[in-house]
Amino acid sequence: MMNTPILNMRDDRKESIVKNTPAIFEIASNENANGSAPWFEADSQSEVGRWCGPIIQISKKHGVDPRLTMAIMYMETTHGYYERLYPDFLEDVFPLRKSVLPMNIHYKYWRKLGVTKNSLNCPHYNIEFGVIILKRIQERINNPTIAKIASIYNFIGAEKVTDYGARVSKVYLTQPWKSKGCTQ
Repeated sequence: MMNTPILNMRDDRKESIVKNTPAIFEIASNENANGSAPWFEADSQSEVGRWCGPIIQISKKHGVDPRLTMAIMYMETTHGYYERLYPDFLEDVFPLRKSVLPMNIHYKYWRKLGVTKNSLNCPHYNIEFGVIILKRIQERINNPTIAKIASIYNFIGAEKVTDYGARVSKVYLTQPWKSKGCTQ
């Protein structure tokens, strides 16, 4: 890794993930990051139990910890459930709806990775693209932690662990999906 480029700009990191080129993404720990559940987190909206089998299968296929994928999906579906309120035909009225659950992947942002809105509407492909992104982020962080990987998954240009990353780390440890039957 001595000649591996250090990439800290959002667009450079995205290009490295898309083209799968070697890089190091620097991200600092952040003891001030808040891992508490926000008021709008809705456990009832979690889709982890629904997609437990594919999460485990796809994560293992790509060498990603299934619990990391579960924690990301938990966050995205318990925080991003409002996306379901706006049907596709209202996309022009509500332009914020540009990502697709359960991994909440922004289809225009990641189109060079091969994603399309149609492919992301298939949960299997949605999960697989999310796992590929997680794997490529993880490979580019020296001494990766759940909080660091999650922070960059949420914002590719993150320079330090965010509240999102801290929350994913906490969810990873508590595994709220276990009470609903998803165990590994």
